[in-house]
Amino acid sequence: MGSAIIIAIMHLLVLSVPEVAAHLLNAKPSGNPATVTQQASLLTPIVQTHYRLPEGFVAVRVQNGGHSNPSHQQQDLIDGLMRTGHDWLAVSFDDLPAAERRPAYYGVFLVADYRSLCTLLDGMTPGAYQFDGLYTIVIEQRRPKLHDVMERLWSYRLLNVVVIVSEKRANEDEERYVAYTYDPYREHRCGSVEPYAVGQYANGTWTELVRWYAKRTDNFNGCPLVIGTIHIIPCSIIERDGPGGSTTHKGIEVSQVDDLSRRFNFTPEYRISNGSTRWGFARAVNSTGLMGWIQRGEVDFGLGSIGISLSRVQHLRPGIASRFGQLAMAIPPKRPDSSVEKLIKPFSRQTWLCVVLGLAGISTLAWALFGIGWRLVADRLRHPCYTVWVLTMGGPCGALRMDSTRLFVVSLVLNMLVVRTLYHAAMFERLQASASLASELDTLEQINRAGKTYIMHKTITLFFNDNPLVGPRRIRRTLHDNENWEELLYQLSQPGSDFVVTLPLDCIKYYVQQYGNRGLVYVGKHNGITYNTAFFYPQTTALQAPFSARVLAYHSAGLVDQWARAFEDGRYWSNAKADPEPASLAWSHLSGAFYLCGTMHLLAVCVFVAELGWARKWRKASEQPTPRQYHPAH
Repeated sequence: MGSAIIIAIMHLLVLSVPEVAAHLLNAKPSGNPATVTQQASLLTPIVQTHYRLPEGFVAVRVQNGGHSNPSHQQQDLIDGLMRTGHDWLAVSFDDLPAAERRPAYYGVFLVADYRSLCTLLDGMTPGAYQFDGLYTIVIEQRRPKLHDVMERLWSYRLLNVVVIVSEKRANEDEERYVAYTYDPYREHRCGSVEPYAVGQYANGTWTELVRWYAKRTDNFNGCPLVIGTIHIIPCSIIERDGPGGSTTHKGIEVSQVDDLSRRFNFTPEYRISNGSTRWGFARAVNSTGLMGWIQRGEVDFGLGSIGISLSRVQHLRPGIASRFGQLAMAIPPKRPDSSVEKLIKPFSRQTWLCVVLGLAGISTLAWALFGIGWRLVADRLRHPCYTVWVLTMGGPCGALRMDSTRLFVVSLVLNMLVVRTLYHAAMFERLQASASLASELDTLEQINRAGKTYIMHKTITLFFNDNPLVGPRRIRRTLHDNENWEELLYQLSQPGSDFVVTLPLDCIKYYVQQYGNRGLVYVGKHNGITYNTAFFYPQTTALQAPFSARVLAYHSAGLVDQWARAFEDGRYWSNAKADPEPASLAWSHLSGAFYLCGTMHLLAVCVFVAELGWARKWRKASEQPTPRQYHPAH
């Protein structure tokens, strides 16, 4: 009873002030003082050597069959651990509340036998323990089946663990403590959980203590790691050489895996998720697709444009973002301008109206000044409206004098010079501007006003269902994981498309690189959302920390963007240069001007032929003799 009270008081002290060392008196005296002294120093060297993480604490757990009351031997170990007296030592005898968000990195498990250990391991949760931490397990049972123990530990992916058992050899009368561990990534023994001794307790100290917890994730010695993925261009591209040929993996995220395999010396083995549900959904139970593989630990980690979402973070363990991108709206191109539209569009409708009204006013003034005879001038202008047209087109009109009657002509010449200069400049800039080919669908409001509907994958709809400008009612169709979105983008590039497609920006850039020559699509400027992808791991993994540190180094060195440039292209519509070099005008740019020029020349020839015919007819009519009148008197 007194022991239970003391443990409860210790637990309250640890929960309230975890940074303060817990010092407790021995509650259950041991019968043999020598045994007490020996057991008291059993755990102390381990804790002093390895359990020194700042702000960390030691989780001490006891399990003996169906209860957690310590035995006499276990109580001696606990008392010896608490007598170390170091001010940095903090001990917890129960799981901290979830609000603390402090899962234990160090663990000391005291169990009676193998079944008790299994019961204790089954109660471990990712919220209370860090499975990549350091664990020391003391089993009271003499000579347990260590192979079964190691297999059980490996099923929970507990790598940094040492199992301490007492052994009595045949030629010795005294029992000794021996520490065992396993390494599934040993050279030429990949996947083996064969236990091997790392040290023994003799003369109050452990042998080879500093080498107990080696960093096994620094070098996998060529052992395979199973990587779950899907075929999602350009993050993970899977190419097969025929039905029975080899499979090649490449892509933006695969490039990172290739470098990770060289850095940590492991062999990647890809497991491909096919079928109608490839990504799947992460749930508390019964997760589907690739998400289920990761959650159940069937793969070491998964990749393939896996976005960081709430459900995935709750049920899986995400790494650092492997790609900082966005979900973008692929929009169709504009209807190509006709030849006449290319000649009209350099000026807006209001500008053309101003030019026409100005010419009409000047023509009216010229006709009023020179077309009627109420005012005598030194030299009259024949056909004043025609003269105004000639001046507008830049032609001559004869000698001019700078008197009051010619001021309007000077103003007309200056006006037309400015207008023509601006028109030519706007024409040249518009003919070279490729961005003008994109539809004006840069915002969700513009897409909705144009009557366009949205097409996206089921997993992408999770990001837009709660958006009031999109919502389920505007999403016309959701794509299955195995549908060909490249063909869908080609349909979007053709005239008459009434939809937009929501995809990762990397996918759209890859389509432009591969198929932009047959059907080009564009990206809306202000309708995308952030869509960061990452590698996802089981919650009991020990790979997340070292791999994430390496991925972060890729971002710092700019390697991720360099790898991505090999699988994407945005030169058709991205402003790569603020001041691009002038491009040569193609026939499609100038065809309208030639067509108009040819039409006017043809019209002029027709008018000329008509004038010749009219002149010949008028000349014949004038050359005919006037008939004499007959008078009867003569």
